[in-house]
Amino acid sequence: MPTVDTARLFKHAAQRRNLHGDDLARARAAREQIRQSAVRNAALIERVEGLSLTADEGSVLQPPYGRTTHLPSPDRPYAHLAVHTGQGGVSVTPVWAATIDGNVVMSTVENRIKARATALDPMVALSVSAGVGSELAYELGGFAKQSTDTERKLIRTLAALYSKPNIDEQTDGNYTSWDQRERNERLRLEVLAFRVRNELGDDPVARSAPYAQALAPRYADTHLPQSSGRSLHDCFWGPDDRYSEDEPELRGARDELAILGMVRQATGIMYRPLSPTYGHLACFDQHGLLRCRQIGFHVVDVKGEASIAFLVDQRDCDALRRNPAAALSVAKYGSGSVWLQSQGVVRLHDDPGMVRDAFQCLESRYNRVHHRLALDLSLCGRSPGAYVLATLSHQRLSSRFREAQRSLRSAQTHGKKFTSTTEAGPAGP
Repeated sequence: MPTVDTARLFKHAAQRRNLHGDDLARARAAREQIRQSAVRNAALIERVEGLSLTADEGSVLQPPYGRTTHLPSPDRPYAHLAVHTGQGGVSVTPVWAATIDGNVVMSTVENRIKARATALDPMVALSVSAGVGSELAYELGGFAKQSTDTERKLIRTLAALYSKPNIDEQTDGNYTSWDQRERNERLRLEVLAFRVRNELGDDPVARSAPYAQALAPRYADTHLPQSSGRSLHDCFWGPDDRYSEDEPELRGARDELAILGMVRQATGIMYRPLSPTYGHLACFDQHGLLRCRQIGFHVVDVKGEASIAFLVDQRDCDALRRNPAAALSVAKYGSGSVWLQSQGVVRLHDDPGMVRDAFQCLESRYNRVHHRLALDLSLCGRSPGAYVLATLSHQRLSSRFREAQRSLRSAQTHGKKFTSTTEAGPAGP
């Protein structure tokens, strides 16, 4: 169970440039404590009896039709990994993943958020879909066990499944130039599941380990900041008094908005869907445990604040009020590593008009049964009840669109330098 010190270590160990003196010493001490925590947790997880994925669940992350690589976007499956960052905060990102011996395995880099978070609190949640926008999906909660990948065997295996060997041919995937630009230690994350729910058939199927109900809850910090309106990321949602149509910030904003499969209307503050893009929502369930689920969403305006919105069952509202922190990950794998994360606080709205409008928007965008769009925190099949509209307020938005472009340019530059050095021959002593 994470403590107050967890948040301190998590913050101090973050990668930052130009550290020196006391700051550098503090960062090194925090990173060493995190490494020790990862070793202790890995030893404890070894004694845990997890749930093995079924053949159908495992096949979601395997290349179809006997292929050796995954099909091009949007038919590539990705796992969206949700982690607890301390003080009730959550983070969720898409990752390459595979199944080995009935467990999901992933790769990350030392000191990244995923690495620090799983070292301090190994409880994670995963949402896995058969492809970007696919209705075939499953979710699981489990414990992430860290181990070193000194020879980068796992990341090379995953790269062979998801990407192409030549940088100039890349059209999809995370970290198109990971092998050229990474210098930190690679880590292997293996998730031992204690509960699984799949939607691979007509009805959800859920199963849990006997100890799942006895796990310690992760409660949100009561001092989470309140919404301060659009000022947190003005250029994301559209033009205002500070930005004009010709400025690069707004062009980047339109790129990020496109990740959501949305476009801003020419007039007013309305948003129109372009494609049935799905999100992967990380939050806490009624037992205070982390979960991650694929959901349908829309963008609505609530008292002047444009927010990502989705439907929840009214019977689940108490759980969201107790633990309001949430994050939504949306991927658009069309050209490079393109995804967006919105972290915020869940706000509930029971206004019948807003709920009715949300139904119509989601019905138009997804054309699917309503109860499969809801956030079902009970982890079991049931008839849907009355719905409430939920929105993410106090949104902190981050995307990897621009980083993907920088990564590609960096890899190309690295390749040119390597070529010129090779042609010139080795340097003298």
